[in-house]
Amino acid sequence: MRIAVISDIHANEEALDAVLGFLDAEGVDRTLCLGDVIGYGPAPSQCLAKVRERCDVIVAGNHEHAILDLLDIDYFNPLARQATVWTRGQLSEEEFEFIRGWPLVHHEEQFSLVHGSLDQPDLFDYIQTTWDAHLSFQQLQSPLCFIGHSHVPVAFLLTDVIRYSTDDTIELHEGLQAIINVGSVGQPRDGNPASSVVIYDTQKQRIDWHRIPYDVEAVQKKIRDCGLPEFLADRLAEGR
Repeated sequence: MRIAVISDIHANEEALDAVLGFLDAEGVDRTLCLGDVIGYGPAPSQCLAKVRERCDVIVAGNHEHAILDLLDIDYFNPLARQATVWTRGQLSEEEFEFIRGWPLVHHEEQFSLVHGSLDQPDLFDYIQTTWDAHLSFQQLQSPLCFIGHSHVPVAFLLTDVIRYSTDDTIELHEGLQAIINVGSVGQPRDGNPASSVVIYDTQKQRIDWHRIPYDVEAVQKKIRDCGLPEFLADRLAEGR
C-alpha cells in the first residue's frame, strides 16, 4: 500500500490542487492529513471541502484549535492572529462542526499521526531538535509517527541513538523508529517554495518526500485581494 501524508495546507487551494493532482498520477491508496488545513491563506472553505473528500483521516492543527477557541490566539504572532480572525468570518457553522470532529492524535498499527508532538499534543510544541524528538519517541508505540507544524521536511531516526536526516528517501528496517515531518503543502519554510508531500510505501518500507511546484502568483493575488497581510503573500515565493 502507498499512503500519502500531507500537512499545513493553510488555505492555499492552488498548492493543494497541485499536490492532489500529483497524488492522482501516483495512484496512492490512501491520503492522510496532519492539520492546519486553514489559516494564513485565502481559501479555507475550498480547502476544507477538498480535504474532506480526499483524506481518510484528518488530525487537528493549532490553527483549527485557534479557530474553535480551544487555543488562545495570543499564542500566535500578529499576522497569524489577523489571519485567524479573518478565517473565522469565512466559515459556516457546518464547517466549524466538521473541524470539531478532528482528533489531536490518530493511531494505527504501523504509525501515529499528530500535528505537532506526541508529548502533550494539545500544546502544539515543535519537534526541531533531537531532545524534542526524544520526548515524542517516549510516547511512540509504533514504528512511525508523521508530523507537520514546523513546515520543514525532516526525519528523526531512533535506533540506539537519535539522529536526523534531510534525505529525500528514508529506508525503514526492523528496530528503527522514525518521526517524519512531511513538510508543508501550502506554506513551505525551508527555502523551497514548492509544496511538500510524503508517500509511505508499506511494502517497500520506504518514505519518499516529493516537491510539487504550483502557481504561487495566483494565490499571492488572492491573498492581497482579500486584505490579508502582504507578508503572507510575499513569503510564499521565498519558501520562508
